[in-house]
Amino acid sequence: MTTDADKQRYDDSLIGTLIGRTFPHADAETLDLMTEWMACNLLLDDVFDESEARADPVRLREMCDEVVSWLRVDGGEVAHSGSSFARAYADIWARTCTKSSVAWRTKFVAHFSLFLGRCVHEAANRRDDRTPGVAEYIELRSCALMPYLDLLELAQGWELPTEGPCTADDFSELDASLSAASLWMNDLFSCEKEYNLGDVHNLVVVLKKERETDLQTAADTASEMIQTKIDDFERQSEDLLTGEIAALPDPALRSAAADRVEFLRSWLSGQFEWRFETKRNQGSNVRLVAGSAMRT
Repeated sequence: MTTDADKQRYDDSLIGTLIGRTFPHADAETLDLMTEWMACNLLLDDVFDESEARADPVRLREMCDEVVSWLRVDGGEVAHSGSSFARAYADIWARTCTKSSVAWRTKFVAHFSLFLGRCVHEAANRRDDRTPGVAEYIELRSCALMPYLDLLELAQGWELPTEGPCTADDFSELDASLSAASLWMNDLFSCEKEYNLGDVHNLVVVLKKERETDLQTAADTASEMIQTKIDDFERQSEDLLTGEIAALPDPALRSAAADRVEFLRSWLSGQFEWRFETKRNQGSNVRLVAGSAMRT
């Protein structure tokens, strides 16, 4: 952030409020780390979506590869360009490594790489003036929350086992419902901004295109889809708590698994409340100039 406007926009985003709501049980040190992860990722996402690289998949691929190079699974020191982004990611990654296993770091980097690959795919669509279909978009979008679900493990202080009960597979349906509800909710709140920018990577926008309807009707459809996923999440979480988790013989494992469900619930409710407070996705302060987004 190099200008007062950038700093004001960051403050208006209320990222600290978001983290406080979504990780209410984390300690102060972990909250600081989660806040910095969220801040760096949102700023990086803005660079990808609102700079000239937004329609240059080759350039964006180079940028993404550089970001991944800062996240060494072994936790070793990385030689980087010294840019503000590189310094920030190197710092939060070093602190993350002190709280995580190699297995967790391997998983996180893989999930973060999937997210970055999605950004490159979107850049190719913009270059080609191509709008994905609804099914393709949903599949493309689905990986975006994976890194945050990984970070949730750090906030809880419990990494999902890689074998036995309570592995990632046991939570896969619940995680998928949470992911869809959260990501599509973001699309609903940001659809005005992205529609004004001509960005097609939004559930409401692709629904409008595929079903040949107006934006409000598409938004209403998206709202119904979100509610269905929220209902699925609530049903699945109760089924897990009263079924598989309740039947676990190990009380420590049973408690950790139940806590994870509560952390997921906090994420869903916390980010929903935050979206009514943040000014991050206001559509009225964004316009497209020479292929790049400009804030007014």
